Amino acid sequence: MEFFRRLDRAWARGEGGLTVLVLLSMVFVAAFSAGVRNLTRFDIQWANEVLTDMEWADSFLRKATMWLAFLGASQACYYRKHISIDVLVRIAPLKQRYLMHAAAGIIAALITFAMSYSLWKAVELNLSERPIEYEMLTETGSQHVCDATPEQLKALEGVEVPTSFCAVRTVLRAVGVTPETPGAAFQLIVPFMFFVMGLRFLGAGGTAARAVAEGEEALLKLEAEEHARQAAVETAAGESVSPLAIEPLHHAAPAAAVAGGVAAASYPVGGKLDEEEELDPSEEPVDDADAYADAPVSDQIEPPNSDFESDEHDEDDENGPTRKS
Repeated sequence: MEFFRRLDRAWARGEGGLTVLVLLSMVFVAAFSAGVRNLTRFDIQWANEVLTDMEWADSFLRKATMWLAFLGASQACYYRKHISIDVLVRIAPLKQRYLMHAAAGIIAALITFAMSYSLWKAVELNLSERPIEYEMLTETGSQHVCDATPEQLKALEGVEVPTSFCAVRTVLRAVGVTPETPGAAFQLIVPFMFFVMGLRFLGAGGTAARAVAEGEEALLKLEAEEHARQAAVETAAGESVSPLAIEPLHHAAPAAAVAGGVAAASYPVGGKLDEEEELDPSEEPVDDADAYADAPVSDQIEPPNSDFESDEHDEDDENGPTRKS
């Protein structure tokens, strides 16, 4: 189990790095494309040529936005930041709460696996569609331009080979996926990330179910781990840990929390009462009003008469300062 946790943690870090890379690429492509487009207004020849060669920029930005969405959704599942309705989870007892966690995780995993399969079938149809600009006729029939030999490319004039896409296509072919267009290759992120999210939901549900089966000690240990995990996530993000964002620990109150009839709230945060400050439960509470009445006259401070002072100030304002004897 610890191996899978480390693998998931490493995968999440890889997703974070890829997200940053995609975002920076979008910013660079959008800024460069906008700058070149503005230069074309001044009839600069090289700007027109560059803008013509960058006709792929708009399509890239649309596909990259989709990548950001699904990478973010997968990381939300890892960091427990996805949308969830947890009203019953917060008020339920410990065992019932993790029973709900287990059921929700397993059901969510089944749904995401089903969506991953259906979306893969839809993307598979797009993978098999070959537009005419990526197709060439040979003696043996039609083939993709990336599969053409150097001799075949020399025999055909005006055929451009998308070098970057052909390199990606070669790598994907090694795992059994052969996209015919760059757009179809970009769409592979959708079923793949749904599959990753399904694995994470299944892992969370299976862990909760295993803790329920092992007993209360395993539940308390799992809850402490989740508490520490969420606190670490909040700390790493530079945010204050909200008590509503972290589920409370259901531990029994320690015996030292209540001593001599004194409630645990009487103790200062992070420490205990000194020996001379310990309260005796036999002593009766002293009312503040009675203590003030029994105090010496010198210790009783008469509150200032605000009405008298305000009237005196008004008189000073009208007739000048009043001399007091």
